[in-house]
Amino acid sequence: MHGLSSSGDGPGEPRTPGGGGGGAAAEFDALGRMHALGLPVPYPVQISGTEVLMEFIGAGTAAAPRLAQTRADGADLWPLFEQVAEIVLVLARAGFAHGDLCAYNLLVHEGRVVVIDVPQLVDVASNPQGAELLERDCRNICEWFSRRGFDRSHDHLFAEALGEVFG
Repeated sequence: MHGLSSSGDGPGEPRTPGGGGGGAAAEFDALGRMHALGLPVPYPVQISGTEVLMEFIGAGTAAAPRLAQTRADGADLWPLFEQVAEIVLVLARAGFAHGDLCAYNLLVHEGRVVVIDVPQLVDVASNPQGAELLERDCRNICEWFSRRGFDRSHDHLFAEALGEVFG
């Protein structure tokens, strides 16, 4: 899990200011905020031009797989769901939504879920679509788990997250 990686618009591509949601500065800022909250994100090291240099998540030269690539199903998904729900709730407690949370923006390394692709971090209270984006994050995650035999209500997670934002 040690090493460095750059964040890009696609595999091996630098993230450009117009591509992928806001550029290197937005991604670096969001990673820093999330890291300060204690959330599992790659540690942001520095910005180099249009790229973010960050902690590499994986083993050796193999990057950690995305949650979407996991072979677990049913009750075996419980520990992963618990981690993802906690990520949603910690972000909500701080007033944020990921804004594009899905099984493709989460890595699983040694049983630990790590959040990636965060330049669009959304302030739920001040963004006119903030609550809608928080609900979409909850729906995307719960539907993904449900399709794999671990049914969870996105309404329940969303209600709990809204309670964290506005409670």
